[in-house]
Amino acid sequence: MGRREDIIEATKDLLWDKGYEATSPRDIQLKSHSGQGSFYHHFPGKQALALTAIVEVVDERIADFEQAMSRGGRFKDRLLSFLEQNTRPLSGCRVGRLVWDSAVQDDALRLPLARYFEHLEARLQAILESEQAAGSIRLALPAAHIALTIVTVVQGSFAISRAMKRSRADDSRVALIACLDLAIVECAAAQAATASPANH
Repeated sequence: MGRREDIIEATKDLLWDKGYEATSPRDIQLKSHSGQGSFYHHFPGKQALALTAIVEVVDERIADFEQAMSRGGRFKDRLLSFLEQNTRPLSGCRVGRLVWDSAVQDDALRLPLARYFEHLEARLQAILESEQAAGSIRLALPAAHIALTIVTVVQGSFAISRAMKRSRADDSRVALIACLDLAIVECAAAQAATASPANH
């Protein structure tokens, strides 16, 4: 990587560890082994650098999500493969971690974060509706409600983990899948549930 990329990668790590407000240009320079001149050669200031880092993180996480959900197998298994990518639940979601910083209410920094959650919610809904239309699943709730529940439960599990200083991610995933088992009926189970007694 070049010096610019080193600075961006260091910023991405620090934003996850410390958040926007607690991360200083000096922190970034130390972590990236860059001098002040190099820092300001590539970026006019902290906000411009943070925006670049945030956009990269959002793009990476969206790509991870799409890759996980494009695999074969059950919806719930694909979803779990995406959720299990976060091995640092006490650090929170790499994107969600930033929404509580007051400086991120500036639209320049907020909008990429909003794009991430909007993408996940819309794509989860679309995937569920597509699979129901194809006959592979039957939904007991509207796809939009299920998608919103997934996003909010996952983000809530990170908030609880940080507050308790112990991971609740595994417990939350188990609870979420239990709820999804009620809301999403796999094709074979759906057919069995709707079959007439004469067919047994």
